[in-house]
Amino acid sequence: MAAAPLNTPRGASTVTVICRMPAGLVLDLYDTDELATRARTPTPVMAPPKPTASVRLNGAKADPRYHARDNLLLGMGGRTQVDASFWQAWCAQNPNFLPLKNGLVFARSTERDAGAELAERGQHRSGLEGLEPTSLPGVTPFARDVA
Repeated sequence: MAAAPLNTPRGASTVTVICRMPAGLVLDLYDTDELATRARTPTPVMAPPKPTASVRLNGAKADPRYHARDNLLLGMGGRTQVDASFWQAWCAQNPNFLPLKNGLVFARSTERDAGAELAERGQHRSGLEGLEPTSLPGVTPFARDVA
């Protein structure tokens, strides 16, 4: 039986974050006081807020087992080492982020634990995998004319 999902590992300086999204993801951390100040201004601030810290996660296409020819993403996930305090703060700032809630992005304290969790979750489709070209409903291969 699998352990309950743990999004805030304790006692580690870095965590291994797995991202099952094909192209990866950029995690931005913002100063909440600055965002609150921007929200209270009488005139809207049209410039986007500047993140205080940012991390780019490797996507499923960065998995060493992925090959572009096959384009199979089921069970794949990109691994990125992230500072544990950043991950904890980002999870606290984005608790309702759907890829986090649905397990497309998760972290474990060691790479071995992260790989085990990926092996367990990897059997479940994420909805981001490509279509299998040989089993499309209503599509038949084009027959070649014999000349």
